[in-house]
Amino acid sequence: MNDLAEQELIVTETQETEGSNRHVVKVPVDMLVNSTGVIARDVKTKKGAVILPAGVDIALFETSMSTIANRMEKEGISHVYLEVPQQLSDSEINQIIERVYSDGSELISKEKAADVIKGLGSMFQNIREDDISSEITTSATNMSADLTEDLIRNPQVAFSLGKVQDADEYTFVHSFNVAVLTGYLANRLRSGERDFLQRVIMGSLLHDMGKAKISLDILNKPGPLTGPEFAEMKRHPNLGISMALKSGVTDPVIIEIIGGHHEKWSGRGYPKGLKGPDIPETARIAAVADVFDALTAKRVYKSSMSSRNAITIILKDSGAHFDPKVARELLVSLGLYPPGSIVALSDGRIGIVISGGGKDLVRPIVLLQGNGKDQKKSDVPDFLDLKSAPDICIAQFLGHGEKRDLGYILA
Repeated sequence: MNDLAEQELIVTETQETEGSNRHVVKVPVDMLVNSTGVIARDVKTKKGAVILPAGVDIALFETSMSTIANRMEKEGISHVYLEVPQQLSDSEINQIIERVYSDGSELISKEKAADVIKGLGSMFQNIREDDISSEITTSATNMSADLTEDLIRNPQVAFSLGKVQDADEYTFVHSFNVAVLTGYLANRLRSGERDFLQRVIMGSLLHDMGKAKISLDILNKPGPLTGPEFAEMKRHPNLGISMALKSGVTDPVIIEIIGGHHEKWSGRGYPKGLKGPDIPETARIAAVADVFDALTAKRVYKSSMSSRNAITIILKDSGAHFDPKVARELLVSLGLYPPGSIVALSDGRIGIVISGGGKDLVRPIVLLQGNGKDQKKSDVPDFLDLKSAPDICIAQFLGHGEKRDLGYILA
């Protein structure tokens, strides 16, 4: 069984929920390994311990599903209910987000983000025109210093990522996003090393500088690259190193990120084909951030992917493309319900996840908005840390707000 169409041959229920339908499928435990969908109801032991939490994509348990299935069978559990939830309409999502963020709070201002992105744009333009000088180093140093202070003051600014509106500015926005997320992950893995953090952020701001020498026709091509085009694209790490050295950048941490962010844990990356721990740690961190933002960005030839689905893909490629430790850190940081996830709680209230659950991946912090029937605006934001509310859980994942809508205010 490979998809929901086949699963529905077993048994399908249609349940009416507030304003939408959802299809719930009853799947035998011995068929879960090859099943897809979202867990519709908590799967619990006889003593009430949760084995599989409701609202979680079953794909996240792919590597451990055989073990989990064996445990369920020992507990006498024969079936699991999976669902394909109907997404809220765009207007419904926008209404919820507007209510949630009506206080106008920001963790990192749009103005600061715009300044960094504008600075990156100027830097790339200078490189295209062969105007490579020490000013590039000075500009990148200043930008990285500002972002370092923001991350140290409030690490959650890592989730204040910009929304790409224009393909031509993609590289600049992407570099900003990757720098912030790489810095966040590096700070979690090596906490308190301020100088190291700034160097990592600067390296990430410059990680794609070699693309300034790649044709825009290749960079913005709306489809797969040909063999020669991909060969040209693969030159950008080494081109970036050459440009960095020419502009006076010699810091090994920065050079490692520029040259190594496309190396793969399996050894099948480029440009050197480094494998496993031979890849510098900073490059391994940047690789996760690089792909995460690429997956969640909207381009002219693809729609954006939710953080939730992007994490799933990265976890599946853990140990092949990515360092498992770094991939795990991303999951722990964002949780199974990444910031921006719109969720329904077991007590009927609806809210939006503003911070991951840390080590408890299914119990994040939620900004509440009344209940499903009465979404009344509150003058005071109502935050609920599910780790301190054991009787309440996430009952359903309703969708994910786009970066464009969430802006720069995810906490």
